[in-house]
Amino acid sequence: MNASFENILNIILDWKKFWFGLIFLGSVLNALAKQSAYLSSIENISFWAFLLGGLIGLIAKFRGAWL
Repeated sequence: MNASFENILNIILDWKKFWFGLIFLGSVLNALAKQSAYLSSIENISFWAFLLGGLIGLIAKFRGAWL
């Protein structure tokens, strides 16, 4: 049981840039979009904001760096 917990924890830690992009950047982009008069009129803007944050995190994970 302890080994399976460590395996799950290692998977989560290996994808930390993706999680950061999804949760943090997605939240920031969502908040900015909600404040914009144009972007707030778009249907499912929260989904698109978090998707963009996740994609940025995914790109950073595979590149190995944010910039």
